[in-house]
This record gives sequence, structure tokens and C-alpha cells, in this order.
Amino acid sequence: MKRLGLSLLLILQALFAADVPIPAPASKAEFVYPDFSQCFEKNKQSVVYFGKTRAIAISEKQAIAFSKEKPSVPFARYDAFSHLYLFDSPKPLIPVKLKPTAELKLGEWLVSMTDNSLVAVNASKIGKSGNELFEFGGIGEINSLVGGLCCEMYGLGIGDKFFISSEELERFIAGKSAFFPELGARIIDGNESVIVDFVDPTFKDAKLKAGDSITSLNGKKVSTIAEFADALKAGKDSAKVTAHIQRNNAWIDETIVTPKPASKKVDSKKVPLPESKKETILHGKGFTFDNNLKIEYVKHGSFAEQSGLKVGDRLMQVDGVSVSQIQNADAYLSKIHNRDVSLLFDRDDFQFFVTLPR
Repeated sequence: MKRLGLSLLLILQALFAADVPIPAPASKAEFVYPDFSQCFEKNKQSVVYFGKTRAIAISEKQAIAFSKEKPSVPFARYDAFSHLYLFDSPKPLIPVKLKPTAELKLGEWLVSMTDNSLVAVNASKIGKSGNELFEFGGIGEINSLVGGLCCEMYGLGIGDKFFISSEELERFIAGKSAFFPELGARIIDGNESVIVDFVDPTFKDAKLKAGDSITSLNGKKVSTIAEFADALKAGKDSAKVTAHIQRNNAWIDETIVTPKPASKKVDSKKVPLPESKKETILHGKGFTFDNNLKIEYVKHGSFAEQSGLKVGDRLMQVDGVSVSQIQNADAYLSKIHNRDVSLLFDRDDFQFFVTLPR
């Protein structure tokens, strides 16, 4: 045993004497971004176009998109606050699966992809405006699919570094959320009530507050967005709209639509003098209407033509308020100077919105 130990010692001495180089310690491996190429190949067929608007297929029949400009082709639904559009497809689509953002972990690597681009980004923090808008580190494109290595969709990219969450997309798709311009608030379906989840801070006459739970309007029970919209429309035809609200663990009644000023009685014995005709605000935008508010003429190169409006389209609402005469619309528009106005038109039983800048 002693001879064996001595032999090993002699061998080691010989190696050092021969100046054999000792290997340097291995350096740390360089960081490599996650490989999202499989997700790109899997999901790029879910990116579809309606006119020039890029959208993401969320079922075999429908796709969703974000746009601050009105698309050049018909759409099924539109939300004036979130600028989301829902399109119906005449041919089958290849949908992407939505994944809840509750499963999103800060620091998780994500991908912002379209049909021809792929950008690796990093999950950062919840962004602005409550719980529907998320933020990531990196720059993404408008109407990109934002997802993880699971190849499912956390949300819809809206440009820069923000995306709308999958939960908000699902509420919009199902018609369980809607923005009401006349209230300055967005409403979502709740449990036996509807919930105010956002109030526009620029809306001066807002009576509602985020978190309000509304159970009835003018005594009529409302538990869905559809019931709320019907009750609100019916209530606006009366003197006022009063909501029964649970706010901060207390129940209150709040008038959310102020009474209309009483109209002056007209003496039937007096013959009204003919009014001098003047150009209305909408006429100045290239519209000419008949007595039923149907477009008779669209001026070439005007706002009306650029918005895709056609002869026969009928004006139904201005900012959610029903109008029956051009004077009603003009009187309302004359009071609005610092924000865009939403006009609802009907074309062969298909309804769509046009945003009128003011």
C-alpha cells in the first residue's frame, strides 16, 4: 500500500514538472430567449383580416380587433370605450384559446405575435384603468396575440406595451360589458345585479362610481346588461332615471339621468312664423337627411363619405340618446365641443357606430 501511494505521488510530481495546463473554470452560459417558434407556427393562422383591420380569431365564426378608427367592413359589435370590434366571418376560422390572466406570473416570458412578426417580451405589471389593461416589458404591435409558452392567449395587444386581458375580451364577446356614453360609465354583468367597473374621469356629470352594484332602474329589476340597457332607454323617455345602488356596503337611490327641461306649451291658436333655414351641424359634415332621418345624399369628400355612410342609412341615436328629428341631433351636438360623439346608424337592420370628432 505504501508503494502504491508513493507511485501516485511521483506521477503527480511528474505532471506538475511537465507544466501541464490546468483547465479554466467553465464560464456562465449566456441567456437565451425562450423559443416561441412553435407557438408562432401554431397560432399565425388565427390572425385574420377584415378589410385592412387585423384581428384574432376567437371562435370558428368570430374574430376580435382593437381599432380607434371605424373599420371599412361591417362588424357585429363595437364598444366605444375600449375600441374593441367583433367581426363575424363567412368562412370557418382557426381560433386561439384564451388563457386567464390570473395565471400570469410577473417576470414570465411572453410573446407578442402577428401573422408575420414575433417579439419576446417580459410580463411586467398590471397597467392602468382598473383590471382590463395589462402592461409588459417590451414593445408590441396593435392587434397582436399576447401569450406564453403554452401558446394560449393572455390578451390582445393594443400597441406600445399594453394589452387588453382575456377576461375583458370574453366579457365583450359575450355582451356582458358595455360602455354607456350618457352615463360616462362601463357596466358589466354581476350576480343578480350589474356592476360599474369603470367611470370616465373626464365625464363631468357622472353620478355613478366604480364598484357600484345596481339592482334596479326606476323600480325595474336589472340583473344583466341587456336588462339595464332596456330599462335605461325606457327611463330616459320619462322625467328621470333613478338607480337603486349598493355602494360601500350601503344602499342608496341615485338619479343617474337628470330630468329633461319641461317643454313650453304651444298656443294652438297662434300660427307659428316660418323659421329661416340654417345649415345643421350634421349637414356641414356632408349629411343630408329626409324626415325619417334617412340619408338622402352624401357629399363627395366629406366626413360622411370618409366614414363609409351610404344613402338609405338611418340615424338612430346620438351618444346613446334616441333622435327622431334632425333638430334633436343638432341641439345635442351644439352642446358638445371637447369630446368625440358616437352616432348609431341602421342599414338594412344592421346597426353600426360612427365616431364624430368635435
